[in-house]
Amino acid sequence: MYEFLLSLPRWAGFLVAISLTVIFGFIVYYIAFKFITTKKSYELLGSTNSLFTVTGVLVALMLSLSFADVVVDLRGIENAIERESVAISDVFFDLQQFDAEGTKSTQTLLIGYTKAVIDDDWPALANDQLGKDAGKLLKQISNNVLQLEALTSIQKKLLPRILDDVDLISDFRLIRQENSLSKPPIFINVIIIGFLISMACFGNNKPNKTLLTLVALYSSFIGLVLFLILALSDPFQGGFGVDTTSYENVLQIMQSN
Repeated sequence: MYEFLLSLPRWAGFLVAISLTVIFGFIVYYIAFKFITTKKSYELLGSTNSLFTVTGVLVALMLSLSFADVVVDLRGIENAIERESVAISDVFFDLQQFDAEGTKSTQTLLIGYTKAVIDDDWPALANDQLGKDAGKLLKQISNNVLQLEALTSIQKKLLPRILDDVDLISDFRLIRQENSLSKPPIFINVIIIGFLISMACFGNNKPNKTLLTLVALYSSFIGLVLFLILALSDPFQGGFGVDTTSYENVLQIMQSN
């Protein structure tokens, strides 16, 4: 279900998530109302209101925790993407200073790697995988850099920087993979259960226009927030994820040089 929602366009995902929570909310409310009516237990009004208050507070708390969790993870992947882009740029220009002609093939590989991240890695990450082309190019870049020999004082200063930046590129690429494989927060399932319990608590009240409107609004809001959390938890597939703008800018700079 989660994967299906994330595969939809942003507006469609919102509509489906809201529709599902509203439908299930009314189903649970109707079943609870029929049960309570059959048992003639309207005297439980105070107890169910207390349970609704407690459950509502816990659901709100877990929604807050889940949202904060996915936002922190999203900021982490955004930072990794920016730092990887900077590392790619640093390696490219350090190679030019190291030996512009002798490292031209490695510079070309670096441009190819950046293109592969955009065209190969990103679509693969949406399917919880890493692109093969980018991985092969990164291995070639690493091998070429390891074969460099520093002969001048400038080259001796540049070589450690180049090696470190290539390691950073590899590390940040793995961070992308780890984030693409991340699962929605465990709070999501608990939130759904709490939401259904809240809907059941509404069953102690006779249906009227005001109550039905409140049920619909409450269900819609829960569905809206849940979809937002799900979308943010998978930044390469959800409609609110990260993009390749940083790599595109670096690619343009490298190609112009």
